[in-house]
Amino acid sequence: MIHSLQNWWSLAGVELDYADQPSALLTAEAAPPPVTSSPAASVTKRVPEEPILPVRSEPLPTDYADFIDWLANSDDLIEAKWSKHRVAPQGALEPEIMTISALPEKNSHGDVKLFNSDNQKLLGKMLAAIGCDSEKSYSTTIVQALPFDGRIDEPHWTALRTRLFHHIGLVRPQRVICFGDLAAKIIFGEDLMSARKNKQFINHGSSKTEAIVTFHPRILIERPLFKAEAWKDLQMLTRISTS
Repeated sequence: MIHSLQNWWSLAGVELDYADQPSALLTAEAAPPPVTSSPAASVTKRVPEEPILPVRSEPLPTDYADFIDWLANSDDLIEAKWSKHRVAPQGALEPEIMTISALPEKNSHGDVKLFNSDNQKLLGKMLAAIGCDSEKSYSTTIVQALPFDGRIDEPHWTALRTRLFHHIGLVRPQRVICFGDLAAKIIFGEDLMSARKNKQFINHGSSKTEAIVTFHPRILIERPLFKAEAWKDLQMLTRISTS
């Protein structure tokens, strides 16, 4: 176990920007044109805004197999307009730990996966460091397809959070690790650095599951200095089992 704790950081190799989602700058509102005595102005037709996809109103599938089939094939998913290729969750039901990332990612061959090979190896070491067998874990993403620009527009967050909490209820994990700033904002309404300060709780149905937020493995590979901070987060998760 000591050897595992000392060496799980050793992986290195990929490049990715840290920011999951850039912030928009507020612009000053344009001043209204001065009132003149000119003839009455013509009416300008208002250009309608792009419609926002409605929140799914009908019940989500209550059987796990039906739910996974729905994620893979339904045209109602927000992701349906992004890509035909969807990434399925992986792992055992009722796992020791469920990991949640906002987005899937591309590997070196351009294939979209839950994690690329380097990040998957590091994830295995992270789980081993807190005594979790990776074969007894479960991994998913908040969306099942990779958006063109790598972002999830905020109007979709409520519907995606509802779907994710339903997913968690079907999987029934003992504990949850949420990776990255975007996942923290969608799930907990806080940015990464704020959400990392305390143990979190995910309420789904009649149950409550304890969770932490930490850096995505890709960020730890890109910026090794964050590994010490991530280890502090994992130690907090370790305390969940003894609290």
